[in-house]
Amino acid sequence: MPPRGWQWDPTLFLGTAEYYERGRLPYPAGLADALSGALGLDGYGRLLDVGCGPGSLALLFSSLFQEVVGVDADSDMLAQALARAEEGGVRNALWVHAMAEDLPLDLGTFRVASFGASFH
Repeated sequence: MPPRGWQWDPTLFLGTAEYYERGRLPYPAGLADALSGALGLDGYGRLLDVGCGPGSLALLFSSLFQEVVGVDADSDMLAQALARAEEGGVRNALWVHAMAEDLPLDLGTFRVASFGASFH
């Protein structure tokens, strides 16, 4: 629950979605392999990526799960995530427009939840 009086500003990241990844340090090349090994991932189960932005982690991990679900409060970020998924042929991704504070949203159960660079 957000602090009393706090409200999400939907213009906070306005115009940044297209450039978001260029302005952030990339995740290490071996991150997906490390996660898979550490958690014994086998292509089954679901990933919840909270604050997914343009889908950076969700898309990186998409081959490790049956389904990845990205949640973000910014609709432009989700549009970018969808475009990137389509460009990359990722078909097991679902993008949900919501704030993390609104979870669980009846999205079901997940094997893994990620929060990559999403605590601002």
